[in-house]
Amino acid sequence: MRKTEAKDVDIVIDTIGGDYGPRSLRTLRPGGVLVSLVLSRLDAIDAGAAGVRAETLLVEPDFHAMTWLAALAEAGSLRAEIDSVFPLEDAAQAHERGETGRVAGKIVLTVG
Repeated sequence: MRKTEAKDVDIVIDTIGGDYGPRSLRTLRPGGVLVSLVLSRLDAIDAGAAGVRAETLLVEPDFHAMTWLAALAEAGSLRAEIDSVFPLEDAAQAHERGETGRVAGKIVLTVG
């Protein structure tokens, strides 16, 4: 499989952390924005030197919203869209499925 590298991207949303934020700086166009949703050690100076902006967005849990969601779950009003189910020993196959870009829902690994 030939890998391609993203370039001239307007915005990157980092949901993983670690070195993904700093690596993503290379993919942004001048004036682009890197938004981190996780606590990271992204150095804003590095972003500035690359001609982009780095921001962090952290969300605090909302007790009332969580209570409302719990009530919906208890009432059976919420449902997860399941794309496929794999036994744990087929985790590599499940991962390959996720990399296709054609997954509609969650990929579930079952244990036991």
